[in-house]
Amino acid sequence: MNELTNPGFHGAYTWEVLDEGPGAQNSPRHFFPGNTAGGQNGLLVQVTPAGGAPWLGMFAFGNAKGAGVSSVLAMPDPEKLCVVSRGAGYLVTARAPSAWEAVQVMPVTDVRAVPSAGVVVFADFTEMVAYGAEGLRWRTKRLSWDGLKIIQVTERSIIGEYWDMRTEMMQTFEVDLATGAQKGGVDE
Repeated sequence: MNELTNPGFHGAYTWEVLDEGPGAQNSPRHFFPGNTAGGQNGLLVQVTPAGGAPWLGMFAFGNAKGAGVSSVLAMPDPEKLCVVSRGAGYLVTARAPSAWEAVQVMPVTDVRAVPSAGVVVFADFTEMVAYGAEGLRWRTKRLSWDGLKIIQVTERSIIGEYWDMRTEMMQTFEVDLATGAQKGGVDE
């Protein structure tokens, strides 16, 4: 899933992914992570808050070596957007880009907006986290040793699979979208 989409939620802003920075534009520039002077490759996104001035964000690529996704999406909190840049996830307040936090899984290998549950779920190789309008809602325990894959999203749960090295077979797990409670997954 290497898409630049805005599924499910609607933000109080617009955004556009740019191939290169606009030449003579005076928009403030922000570099993620940190507000350094630049020097990192990443996803360049122009954000325009509703009724506000546009700004440019350079979101540094993660070190996922092809495993991380890139995506831009609205969050359940209409003031926030999420930019995932080759596996590195950034949650940013559109009106105050210096107010941001890193998504709590790395690298992000899958991201799913689930409006019916009011969450956006992020997965890495072994676990998942969900963010609601209030911020981080839940984190699973370890679901797999490696290679976690989401195979189905319903209104109430996420179903995934992983390779179980004990049985040498694919196994499934299910995570409740409201609570993060899980059925299945590896035993620690």
